[in-house]
Amino acid sequence: TAIQANDLVGRKTARDGGQGARAMAVLVEQTEGLLKARASAACKSMARRLAAGRQAFVDAVDFIAGASRSNPNAAYAGSVPYLMLAGTVMAGWQMARALIAAEDRLAEGVDADFMRAKIATCHFYAEHILNKVPGLRDSIVDGSDAVTAMPLEAF
Repeated sequence: TAIQANDLVGRKTARDGGQGARAMAVLVEQTEGLLKARASAACKSMARRLAAGRQAFVDAVDFIAGASRSNPNAAYAGSVPYLMLAGTVMAGWQMARALIAAEDRLAEGVDADFMRAKIATCHFYAEHILNKVPGLRDSIVDGSDAVTAMPLEAF
């Protein structure tokens, strides 16, 4: 996990100052707009949780992009939580897209049982998985001192 996390910090975020990650956040935000235009409880929930997740992602990207040059240890200290945060938000984005498609198919009468199950799964993801993302942001943005406090010689 650490290898992939360090790659996400160094080569996928810090290298371009977070531009690629912020471009992904724009795509997530567009999907939030589609969700907000719908009336279902699942879409309202997903829109709210996805927006909070996206903002946490952007906060983490901003921190990592800024700290990678001035304090690389701080940027890399949160690499694993950042990987988890990014993965959870991007998976939430895909779940949101699936939710929209499932509601559309259900309205067309296509495979109703499967579509209702898909909608329920997406609603669950919003309320039980995406809701954890702001805490991951806090670990990344505010937690680096706790990771780097012990001197290397102590290990």
